[in-house]
Amino acid sequence: MNIIEDLDSRGLIDSFSDKEKIEKMLETKRTIYCGFDPSARSLQLGNFVMISILRRLQDSGHKIIAIVGGGTGMIGDPSGKKSERKFLETETVKNNVSCIKKQLSKYLDFTDPDKGIILDNADWWGKISVIEFLRDYGKAFPINYMLSKEVISSRLETGISYTEFSYMILQAGDFYRLFTEYGCDLQIGGGDQWGNLTSSLELIRKKNPEADAEVFSAKLITDSEGKKFGKSEKGALYLDPNMCSPYFIYQYFINVSDVDVGRYMKIFDLRPLKEIQKDVDEHNAHPELRIGQKKLAHMIVTRVHSSEIADECAMMSNALFTDNVASLSEKEALEVGDGLPSYDADGDSIGLLDAIVNCRLASSKREAREFVNAGSIKVNGQQVKDLAYVINSRDGIGGRIFFLKRGKRSYGYLNFKK
Repeated sequence: MNIIEDLDSRGLIDSFSDKEKIEKMLETKRTIYCGFDPSARSLQLGNFVMISILRRLQDSGHKIIAIVGGGTGMIGDPSGKKSERKFLETETVKNNVSCIKKQLSKYLDFTDPDKGIILDNADWWGKISVIEFLRDYGKAFPINYMLSKEVISSRLETGISYTEFSYMILQAGDFYRLFTEYGCDLQIGGGDQWGNLTSSLELIRKKNPEADAEVFSAKLITDSEGKKFGKSEKGALYLDPNMCSPYFIYQYFINVSDVDVGRYMKIFDLRPLKEIQKDVDEHNAHPELRIGQKKLAHMIVTRVHSSEIADECAMMSNALFTDNVASLSEKEALEVGDGLPSYDADGDSIGLLDAIVNCRLASSKREAREFVNAGSIKVNGQQVKDLAYVINSRDGIGGRIFFLKRGKRSYGYLNFKK
């Protein structure tokens, strides 16, 4: 199985400029590039799909180039956006570029320039004049051609500025520069980048009709319900632990559906597909044990952070589901509580029924009483059947944190304000 067949079998490939030619090209060492947008100081789990593809290509012996868009990030990619982006301050973009470079260096090998390099496109776009840009690049793109691209046409009703309109020309210029200076002949990107990818190819072929260059795109990952991958109710799942805790990512994958377990393993797990299938088969034999979700969550956190952190997340998750939350430290309890229905209580105490309702484990005090009388309520792992029970902050984890549980899998997080 060649690298393209492997990526396709994992459900990663979307479109090719020329599939047969690309497969032929990848039989020998190639230089392949992918761009990353510095719109935040951290990449997201969605970006990790492209990182995983680059890693597989690098492991197959190809040289990779990661471009962090310090130049294009000053403009903003209109792809997938319904309205104009707000400009980021120059210093903010520079800081985001620095942070993302460090992140990429954690997952991809840039220690040997023959294996991979990482560049900032501000290094060249910041030096070119407007006249040079219009003559050398703008001239190559007829307006009708640009309007035919979905990334542009989808924004015509709501409006698009010339600034964002010109983004695809900038991305095309990146590929042309890498092609001429670094011998880069393959570009990859997400499915929403297809218009930009093909425009890049168009520029190279106009500049050099004999050019041997191609592009291909990866599918945008969604869950079994069609929802965008890597999004929670709190927003994007960032790779930076200061923006999204490792435990929160762990719990995201613990809670994926049985249908999605195998798909996500094939996408993110670097092991051969035969090995992955053994885990999928084991999970499908006993889905109630959630074996697949546990292995998936541990693997993802190991890749994003470390195996030690993944082990810690598994311990914390187990403590919650086995009613052993009292063993958690205050820091661990704060992480476990992140993402659960929560309530910040004033004062030093609160009645049990009020806590149940405020943590959204019951719709009313009447319903809360029914749950308590039925023995369905636990506070920090201990069953409570006293309707008059009062929760005192001093008895909590760190003198303030409580986990309420209704039944087997409904949780609430009670935090007394310090």
